[in-house]
Amino acid sequence: FQPCYFHFNLKRYFSVYFYRSLFTELYDVWQTYCEEDWYVGACSRADAEHALHLVNKDGAFLVRDCSTNSNSEPLVLAVYHEKKVYNVKIRFIESTSKYALGTGQRSNDMFDTVADIIKFHSIFPIVLISGRNMPGSRYPENCVLTCPVTRRDVDLLLQ
Repeated sequence: FQPCYFHFNLKRYFSVYFYRSLFTELYDVWQTYCEEDWYVGACSRADAEHALHLVNKDGAFLVRDCSTNSNSEPLVLAVYHEKKVYNVKIRFIESTSKYALGTGQRSNDMFDTVADIIKFHSIFPIVLISGRNMPGSRYPENCVLTCPVTRRDVDLLLQ
């Protein structure tokens, strides 16, 4: 008995379909962060801040992996504004599968993707609050994200 051509192709089709759907699912997760130039991946706070200081443009920003590496705070948005770098945690709220900035004390804005956060704040200013007690920093700063810094930029700047 020889398996018919149709049976063989059907089996092959389902096998390919399974791997294609698995690949698509994994690719979507990867793409959530990686498709955008501003995502630099693993980068220390010191390196990110140093690179942004070298860029020296208000609105320069990048998104890096959070050093604590937790599911609830997977990423950090680093923003350069008026000679300072602000590190804003990006939270993932599991109950809603949404992303939000900061601690949640000042804003309840939630977004479907990190890219949506970046797009929104490239039009509407992000409120930046310094975590350090600095004289004259009683009022929050407002800044629009205008200049994405890429992984390649960081590597070239820190050579």
